[in-house]
Amino acid sequence: MRGGDEMTDEHAVRLLRPLRGEPEEPSRIDVPRAMTEGRKRRALRRWSGGVALIALTSVTAGGGTLAMSALRDEAPLPAPTTAVSVTPSVAAAVPAVPAGPSGCEVARLPTDGVKKALVTAGDPSGRYLAGRVYQSSVSTIIWKDGKIFARPRMTGGDPSYEDINTSGVAVGSAFIGERQQAYVFRDGRVTALDGQRTRANAINEAGVIVGAMGEVLETVPVRWSSPGAKMERLPLPAGYVEGQADGIAENGTVVGSISKGGTDVPTAYLWPPGGAGYAMPLPTVKGVKASGFWAESINDGWVAGRAVFEEDGKRGSRRFESLRYRIADRTYQSLPVNSYPALLADNGWILMGPQAGPVVIAGSGVTELPRYARLKEYVISSFSADGRVAAGYTTDLDDEGVGNEPLLWTCR
Repeated sequence: MRGGDEMTDEHAVRLLRPLRGEPEEPSRIDVPRAMTEGRKRRALRRWSGGVALIALTSVTAGGGTLAMSALRDEAPLPAPTTAVSVTPSVAAAVPAVPAGPSGCEVARLPTDGVKKALVTAGDPSGRYLAGRVYQSSVSTIIWKDGKIFARPRMTGGDPSYEDINTSGVAVGSAFIGERQQAYVFRDGRVTALDGQRTRANAINEAGVIVGAMGEVLETVPVRWSSPGAKMERLPLPAGYVEGQADGIAENGTVVGSISKGGTDVPTAYLWPPGGAGYAMPLPTVKGVKASGFWAESINDGWVAGRAVFEEDGKRGSRRFESLRYRIADRTYQSLPVNSYPALLADNGWILMGPQAGPVVIAGSGVTELPRYARLKEYVISSFSADGRVAAGYTTDLDDEGVGNEPLLWTCR
């Protein structure tokens, strides 16, 4: 696993699910749009490098902006920390990874003259990207090799492609009234996936699609074995009533989240191919056990994401630790940048998204990707399997609110 009214920041559509309203650190989001979209969307995005988890928190006093978690990283980047595990005395070995990328360049993706646009997903090769443009009759867009490839229209409001594979098959969803409908784009056509009240979050190279079914904020995880297949529900463990499938690895392992409903903190869950599903163990960091883990990407036997800690035992006050989890031995390793999302490449590189600018983690090395035109705030949404191509967009304020520039980074 590796993505009506105008929206000026794609974060606003992934607001409600995991936090349900807890304050963190400040960011710049279009508040009116967030209010409109907050009731609609909750999804981790499965990208070419991973899935991203974004959560609405609070409106800051006087600034008219929304507080978001761990987006700013103004201090110098720290050295990698020691590994952590569900048992504090056990350390997960760190596999050797090649030196980080070099010669990285950034360019704006073409949008046919439209000023505001986002990149919402990318394929493992880095050739295909999906996104959204605004002030246009068709808001969805797909790029190939840095050029506009298609403008596949979905029926419904707030359409978005959440993932795309190397064959250019893209999956996503739109709203028909208050309910979502999952779609697939392939062979030049957009068709609805089987089922109603559905959302498609991810597709792998074999064409297996995963997502969710149900009313917004009350979903269950589902799977389609192919774009034309019947929808099937993925099992939930006893006592759990909600969940969603957020991403799928090339071997068929599905990662998602489960919840007991209400104010229960969602936590990550794995459905291995041909085996029984299980909740990922809660990590212990510095002697404190997490109350949840939010997965952001899955690739080559690893899951990256954030551990959730309730501060002072009080709900509504949370901190996060960025970790990656090795499926084989069920241990965790701390990441050197405490931000999100963390997107995994095949070679062990990790693309992370401090709002001050994306960075690539390669073992103990940290490579900062170049900024675009002096802009300061960024969101990442795609990382290729070889770690040489990344994509995302800017969220700097301009005269019209949040200005979104869709960007492509290429490295050697």
